[in-house]
Amino acid sequence: MTHRLAGIVALSTLIVACNSSADPSTPTISGAITGPDVTTTSPQPPPSIVNDDVLRSPEPTDSQPTLRVSVSASLSPLSDLVADPLADRLLAVEQRGIIYSLDESQPVEVLNISHLTRQNGEQGLLGAALSLDGSTIYLNFTSTEEGAEGHTVIAAVTRANDGSFDENSLVTIMTISQPYGNHNGGDLEVLSDGSLLIAVGDGGSGGDPERHAHNLNDPLGKLLRIRPLVGGGYTIPRDNPYVETALGEVWSSGLRNPWRIDVDPINADLWIADVGQSELEEINRVEALGNLIGGKGIDFGWSSSEGFSPFNSDVSPDPRSTEIDPAFAYPHDNGACSITGGVVYRGDLIDDLWGWYVYADYCTGVISGFNYLTSTNIKLADVESPTAIERDHLGEIVIATAGGDVVTVERP
Repeated sequence: MTHRLAGIVALSTLIVACNSSADPSTPTISGAITGPDVTTTSPQPPPSIVNDDVLRSPEPTDSQPTLRVSVSASLSPLSDLVADPLADRLLAVEQRGIIYSLDESQPVEVLNISHLTRQNGEQGLLGAALSLDGSTIYLNFTSTEEGAEGHTVIAAVTRANDGSFDENSLVTIMTISQPYGNHNGGDLEVLSDGSLLIAVGDGGSGGDPERHAHNLNDPLGKLLRIRPLVGGGYTIPRDNPYVETALGEVWSSGLRNPWRIDVDPINADLWIADVGQSELEEINRVEALGNLIGGKGIDFGWSSSEGFSPFNSDVSPDPRSTEIDPAFAYPHDNGACSITGGVVYRGDLIDDLWGWYVYADYCTGVISGFNYLTSTNIKLADVESPTAIERDHLGEIVIATAGGDVVTVERP
């Protein structure tokens, strides 16, 4: 089997609920060094942007955007793409544990942790993000360590002088035990104050069998916000919503498998593409409303609901949280079955796409645009087995695929 076909087969488990057996013990989280730190939120980004000396609203255009796509590079199965403005390049993250720089005519390997993880269904190196100064790359991968197989590891690796990342400098920031092999989430976002947002799935199997997602004392089915420490471990920001009352790392709850998240670089609104169970895929959007980013103390509904529909009747959001409905949900029609997020377009290349949320469905390969003001949802392109939609170092949209292609978005 070729690498490209193997990747499509491996990642296909994103679209179904696994029922593998595992020890359903209470998940644990480790890595905290001290109590909550003394950091407060930094000022929120301004609600507009100056572009060519014109003040531009962050709201989406009322146009009908169009675009075209082309393949710019081909590697082994990809889980993520990372903009590296410090080196004016794009990094391609292979699920098997290797990261490449795409600034040369041929991809150049800049990090290899394939001895620490393994591509297996929804396991492997699932996401990466650079620190604000570009000196460190944060990784989200599943472990192959004996006794901790499949556990989520958040780690940090230091940039070397030649632009590569020294695997010998790797330190563990956080470890989260996982009861099953799927629904690991995987995305990371470095926020404007340097803290790290971590997307964690509900632990897997199907239907949230241990009811993790609404439990605020449980790290699964959450967005976690921490402050990584240089030598490993982390502290908990004191402005997290549950520092005094539940698991302090929790920022948001009620998520099934938040495979890709996005923080709008202009207004700090939070967008989440949450993979559905059997009927609905959903897009969540929360305004920042004076917080560092959106989503503080928000519960997104799983597993008492899937999209707009009731699901598990024996569980409900914790009353300390605020439950919200999705901004948009689409059914499993015409082969659709697994959402791939997703970024708000803030580039200069396609004016009509400004402010639209661009996302995909892994199964159909349809790339779509969603306008939250008008609830308009339109098809933009087709890309086979998209696994991530990100911004590159120029702010333009790039797409990773399970076949290993890096796809660029261009003017029509």
